[in-house]
Order: sequence, then C-alpha cells, then structure tokens
Amino acid sequence: MGCGLPAAIGASFARDKGEVLCLVGDGGMMMNIQELQTIVHHRLPVKIIVFENDGYLMIKHTQTAAGSALSSVNAATGVSCPSFRQLAQAFNMPAADVRTWDDFDRALPQLFNARGPALVEYHMAPEQPLVPKLNPVYVDGKATSPKFDQMSPIL
Repeated sequence: MGCGLPAAIGASFARDKGEVLCLVGDGGMMMNIQELQTIVHHRLPVKIIVFENDGYLMIKHTQTAAGSALSSVNAATGVSCPSFRQLAQAFNMPAADVRTWDDFDRALPQLFNARGPALVEYHMAPEQPLVPKLNPVYVDGKATSPKFDQMSPIL
C-alpha cells in the first residue's frame, strides 16, 4: 500500500518520461498525495485511476474476516479521504469522477487522450469483495498464514 504512485513516477522516468497507468486505492493515494506535484512539475504523462471506496478496503476485509469490529478504516470509524478529483485539479491536472457507465464512457477517453498527467476518481462500492484472495487462518485470534496445502483463492 502506498507504492503505486511513486512506482508510476519511476516507471515514467525509466521510459524517458513515457506514459504510465497508475491504479491506486484511496488509502495508498493518501500516503503519497504530495507526488501529484512531482508528476506535474516534471510533466510526466502519468494517468492515475484512484479507487475510492471510503477508506482502507483491504483492512476492512481483514478486520471483518477476523470477527473484529471495524476500526480506523472508513469515515464512520474515523478515517476519511478528500476528493481526489478536486485535489488533482488544484495541482492543475485534468480530472474527472466516475460513478456511472456514462461517466466512464466520458472520462476514460479524456484520461488517455490527455497530453500530460490526468486523474480519474472511480467511486466503487465501499465493501467491494476483493477476489481471488487467500484466506488467513486465525489461531487464538491472531492471523497466520495457512499451510501451503490449504492455500486456495476464494471465488
């Protein structure tokens, strides 16, 4: 978590300021929001899609699977995120929100046709299942890795 945006910057520089697509969750984006200025400053053609799901989706799933109450994972439990579209626009970066298929049909061509950096904030279901995913095994309330022969994705 948090490595997507810096990795996209490195990949763009490695490609002689080439175009890169960065897929990042809202939590990971919050960890490196300042890198939007790096992208703008160096005029890197990084196209960013932020998956906005009201907080830390993977941690929500982990806490739920462990039978724990949700804590510090979304707005209701004390963590919130800003509008990434508005933040991108504050950095003079073209940006759009996607909530519907009509939004998608309009925003994605704009994202990929932008000459420099651009951002799309995709508003997804806050409890979107992440599959396939390996289930941890809980022993005495502590998450541990399952034995190799017990590993399989949930579908």
